[in-house]
Formats: sequence, structure tokens, C-alpha cells
Amino acid sequence: MKILIADSSIFILDRLENLLLETFSNAAVLRAGSYKDAMMLFKEQLPGIVLLDVSLPRSLSLLGEIKKRQSKTCVIVLSIQIDLKIHEKYSLRGADFFLDKYYEFEKIPGIIKTQQVVPGQ
Repeated sequence: MKILIADSSIFILDRLENLLLETFSNAAVLRAGSYKDAMMLFKEQLPGIVLLDVSLPRSLSLLGEIKKRQSKTCVIVLSIQIDLKIHEKYSLRGADFFLDKYYEFEKIPGIIKTQQVVPGQ
């Protein structure tokens, strides 16, 4: 299973990667700290799961591009603010889940386990 983490914080990238590798020993975790890197990795690797931080510059555009190219990709949006307007914007672009970046990390593995990830992704 391929999982792309798109977040500009090295601390969050490390924390998420460790959580995912502890839970999914067979996971290929891809890391991107910018829109450009995330888009390149997405096009090349076609991950089945994307963890996307709303504070990543151009994250809403990235979500739109991901869903346009591969609508079945599960996108879990992470935010430090659970704001209704932000939630609505990302939901309209196709976000599958919306979690509090700091208090709901432990929900991520459970959500991923429930997803039907396309083989090879």
C-alpha cells in the first residue's frame, strides 16, 4: 500500500510516517513538503491514500488535482483548525475525511484499514 503525506512540517511528516510504519509494515510511505513535490509523487506513484495538511500552500488545488486524476484515492485532510468553512471547501473538492491534526492522529490507521485501496496502491 502506498501512502502519500503532504505536509510542510518536518515534525508532522516524521510523526505520521512513524505512526503509519508501526501500523502497516508493508506500507510505502511517500513524503512531500510542497505542492510541487506532492503532485510529482502522486503522478509517479499513484498512492491509494493521501494525508493532506490544509496549511500546505495550494493544498485545495492539490486535492482537486488528485481527485480529478484518481477519484478513488482516499484523501484524509488534516487541519489544526476545525473550521466549518474550511471543512466545506475541502469536502466540495472531494476530501474523504477531515481530522484535527493534533488530537485525532490515532484515528488515521483505523480509517486507512477501512478503505478499499486499489491493489498496487
